[in-house]
Amino acid sequence: MVVLGGFGLLSTAQATGAAPPPDPALTGNFGRMFRNLPPFAPPTDAVRDALMDLGRPGGIMDANDDLAAGPVALITDPNLQLINRNNPTHTAGVTFFGQFLDHDMTFDQRSRLGFPTQPIISQNARTPIFDLDSVYAGGPGGNPELYDPADPIKFLIESGGQYEDLPRDPINHVAIIGDPRNDENMMIAGMHAAFLLFHNHAVDLVRSENPGIPDNDAYVQAQRLTVWHYEWMILHEFLPHIVGQPVIDDVLTNGRHFYNPLHNEAFIPVEYQITYRFGHSMVRPSYRAVPMYARTKGSTQ
Repeated sequence: MVVLGGFGLLSTAQATGAAPPPDPALTGNFGRMFRNLPPFAPPTDAVRDALMDLGRPGGIMDANDDLAAGPVALITDPNLQLINRNNPTHTAGVTFFGQFLDHDMTFDQRSRLGFPTQPIISQNARTPIFDLDSVYAGGPGGNPELYDPADPIKFLIESGGQYEDLPRDPINHVAIIGDPRNDENMMIAGMHAAFLLFHNHAVDLVRSENPGIPDNDAYVQAQRLTVWHYEWMILHEFLPHIVGQPVIDDVLTNGRHFYNPLHNEAFIPVEYQITYRFGHSMVRPSYRAVPMYARTKGSTQ
């Protein structure tokens, strides 16, 4: 997480009227979308204490779920959902697909929580576009450990249990994937496994329609098909739930209004890093899930 100027959106130099730092010009770093926006509040102890109070147990952000009632009752008993109600239009998958998208766009491995960090010098380990680099990583050449030695343009995928699972180290069961965060919970691990399987089926499709196609060409076409389907889901399934169809139609018709990268070099705005965390509030107190694999170790249940 990138923290700027205490709890403001700009650095101390910008807040005091000093010359702002140069705009991000290198793809791979975070940046700012609203480069002249003043801080919301000064980084005082009182402001910090107020923000901490927002998130304290029993505070205004606490849903006060009766966790002692157990996971099944929290799903099936409407009387336990009077305050923390289910979203009538969102399935559980919307939340975790949103987490999957975030992992495909951002990965800040250097900033330290609680320490102010300038976004223009904070490196983003992910590409700032929806290209599934969290899945494909460096490809068969750059990350051969992710791919099947028997068919190197297909991903490794396990099925030691009843359902597909991420490939894992046989000793410590750590997932062998392009982004370790995609094994943080069972739902996102299953989603990552689904994309591995989709790509492998896309390879089969490309080969069936193009007999004798070289492996490299088959890989590129399968990757493109997978990314296209992924982007279609974002535009037509996910975004209407989050921003609404009128906003999507306006952007597609009239273009972007605020996000204007210099030199056409894309970057992830730190404002996105902050606001997209609303997704944390979408997590339900419990979920009904089909186990992905029959083993005692693996991703968090």
